[in-house]
Amino acid sequence: MRSIGNQPFIKIFFFLFLFTSLAGIVGAQEENAGEDDWYIGATIEDIRFEGLDTVSETELTGIVSPYIGDTFTNDLFWEIQGKLYALNYFTEILPRAERGSGEGQMVIVFEVTERPSVSNIQFTGNQRLRDGELMDVVLLKTGDMASKNTVQLDVEAIKGLYYERGFPDAEVTYDIEVNKENNTAKVTFLIDEGKQTTIKEIRFSGNDFASDGSLEGVLKTKKQSFFNSGVFQEGNLEEDIANIQSYYWDRGYVDARVVDVVREFDDEKSGESRNYMILTYYIEEGEQYTYGGMEFEGNRIFDTEELQELVRQEVGSVLSKSKLESDFQRVLDLYYENGYIFNEITREEQRNEEENTISYVVTIVERNRAHIENVIIKGNEKTKDSVIYREIPLEVGDVFSKTKVLNGMRNLYNLQYFSAITPETPQGSAPGLMDLVFNVEEQSTADIQFGLVFSGATEFPISGRIAWNDKNFLGEGMQFGVQSNISPYQQDISVSFTENWLFDQRWSAGIDFSFAHTVTTNVPQDVLAPVYGDGDENAVPDPFDGHYVFSSDTTYNSVDYEAGDAFPGTPTSSEIDNNDLVTDYEYSLLTNQSIPDQYTMDYDSYEISLGLNTGYSWHTRLGILSASTGLQFTPTYVHYDSSIYRPYDENDRGNLDQWRWINEWWTSGGWDTRDNKYNPQSGFYLNQQITFVGGFLGGYRDYIRTKSQAEYYHTLFDIPVTENWSFKSVLAMHTGLSLLFPTFGFSEINTITSDMLYIDGMFIARGWERQYGYKAIWNNWLELRFPINEQILWWDWFFDAAAPLAEREDLGALTADNFLFSVGGGLRFSIPQFPIRLYLAKRFRFDNGQFEWVQGDGIFGDMDLDFVISFGAEFF
Repeated sequence: MRSIGNQPFIKIFFFLFLFTSLAGIVGAQEENAGEDDWYIGATIEDIRFEGLDTVSETELTGIVSPYIGDTFTNDLFWEIQGKLYALNYFTEILPRAERGSGEGQMVIVFEVTERPSVSNIQFTGNQRLRDGELMDVVLLKTGDMASKNTVQLDVEAIKGLYYERGFPDAEVTYDIEVNKENNTAKVTFLIDEGKQTTIKEIRFSGNDFASDGSLEGVLKTKKQSFFNSGVFQEGNLEEDIANIQSYYWDRGYVDARVVDVVREFDDEKSGESRNYMILTYYIEEGEQYTYGGMEFEGNRIFDTEELQELVRQEVGSVLSKSKLESDFQRVLDLYYENGYIFNEITREEQRNEEENTISYVVTIVERNRAHIENVIIKGNEKTKDSVIYREIPLEVGDVFSKTKVLNGMRNLYNLQYFSAITPETPQGSAPGLMDLVFNVEEQSTADIQFGLVFSGATEFPISGRIAWNDKNFLGEGMQFGVQSNISPYQQDISVSFTENWLFDQRWSAGIDFSFAHTVTTNVPQDVLAPVYGDGDENAVPDPFDGHYVFSSDTTYNSVDYEAGDAFPGTPTSSEIDNNDLVTDYEYSLLTNQSIPDQYTMDYDSYEISLGLNTGYSWHTRLGILSASTGLQFTPTYVHYDSSIYRPYDENDRGNLDQWRWINEWWTSGGWDTRDNKYNPQSGFYLNQQITFVGGFLGGYRDYIRTKSQAEYYHTLFDIPVTENWSFKSVLAMHTGLSLLFPTFGFSEINTITSDMLYIDGMFIARGWERQYGYKAIWNNWLELRFPINEQILWWDWFFDAAAPLAEREDLGALTADNFLFSVGGGLRFSIPQFPIRLYLAKRFRFDNGQFEWVQGDGIFGDMDLDFVISFGAEFF
């Protein structure tokens, strides 16, 4: 079959038909009204359709409604009818004019014949590719109009898929079978697959300098092997030729060319369904040249010495075209960065055939700086223009700067409002003027979450979650969110609002409010005598004998004792102080030893929290510098049966059945050079945060918490594989140190167990159980990240090493025995609205310097792995 585009007589018929249709309006109205052209100049009261079945009238209303109320003219009629035909919904449109409800008004009625709708799509002749694979590339779907143009596009898409899979001779045609009774059509794609072509061998001819292995390594086309299917793709040949020539050009062979690529088939090995091909690349290498330097002419704005500093390739070295291009680009960027984008900068090659050297003369025709005449935003529907303008560090009248354009793109991407941002720089209305256009494609910024959250808690690790968040609230760039988590051990609800720009400055301010009820489990008790007294019927049995032990290695009365050894006899108060003695129960808490469940307790706590925060950021050439601070006021209430239980922590006891306040003030500063804070691939991040709780702020908990962290990201390699996907790897490193200190005027930390530092097993020491009660944690991780879909899903390999310490002073005696190690890998979703990670981890540690694996959940049998699910992520 032939498409409409291949039948010129159809076009002639189409125009004749339009003229006939117009005449039809005239004839119909003359018969009804007996007046010539009565509708010319009438007001269009309505536009109606007859004969619609599949097509929704709502779709057509959006096209014709702007014309209602206009004065009818022939030109206007042609415009309306042209738009209706352009939809490709109808095979015939018969118009007529009717009188309207008032004098001087008219109604246009279009009687349409719809194209048949697709009831079924079939494929015949496909043996090597499944129907599902073909449907993935076909645009036509059931219910669509059976347009020959659309079907022909799908034919080309199917052929393209076959070419990618190594079927260069594949042919595809189509057949449309129309059922006139119900105006439906069955579309059948007729496929002749031909033979699949596989590369058996790749050869090279004429290569004296480069080895076959070196050249084969730069080819995208690969021969069949255990690790490669060897499928031949015609489209890769041009890229392979360019890669071979680039290989030579970077090694001084600037005249090297691939003069031919010969395809031969191995008839002996080829069969009915497959051809085996031998590819031979014929190469002319030419002579090798050395670099003779670069000279500049016409430059007045920047002197020659300044331009020469941008040239990195050394005179006398083997000429490398990639280095040459980099040097030349640096010269261009110097001008572009300073607004001289209208300059003409050309490069001329000068050869010395006797010495086999090539030098270059760069001629510069300097013009005035380019000033920005207009900054234009296109493509945004929800986001207000002002929200975008404020992220672009360029205004009308500014000198153009390439760096500022790139910084503006980075700022816009970090908002996570847009899936794509494309800048354009068209010429302005006069010489020296230009427009700066940002074309944006918006993505969803609001998300509603229903589901389960895996928190890593050991008691009941699953909680129900419902949340609604919009980081571009009302299109004004504000953040607003409501969320709630419900589980047997915790129920909470919180509301937050943040304005990211106050007074048209990068000054943020936010407020949050929350209410939470928590059941805190496995709380250590203080049941040592004389808490309840001998014979007290309510006394809780003590699993320890109350003896004092040494808290560290020491020598007492010329005898060496290790930490945990019992003190000989009953110590006096001075001996307790002088020898750092603690009870055996206290020592078990300090060293995080397991305490039997029957000697721990649970309690209920309630918190109402109000937080205020503000911050400012400075966007500089060195990166983004930021400072922020905030206040948090939280009244808390604790309840438990005091006739049975007595918590070890006196703050828990003091909070019993009464509201007590926790007051916090935190402040932080950061330095950020990452390309994208949500999924960085280059740059570093430094942050220091300090939190003051109680003390001069009042309240019943008193301590200072600090958090110091550094992160580094670097793309190790980025190899394009397809047009939309690259094989790449990103190295990510993190180190962070968290500490607890007594607040000013206090000699000890005054807090409860849940306020102290902890291992969560999700982000800190992945795979390990949750552990509380530390005053210092040094957390480190190393990751190798590989994109599956760069915007959605990555595979990460990780190595974690976290050292939780009961006392800050233990940092000075840190050994491998203090670390919790884990290695593993898994999937990480890079969508900020869906921050889920699924990992398999293998834990290990050192005991007295001896390496030992830690028993896991038994996943994959003898491998004994732990399954880690984490929901949420920190975006600093």
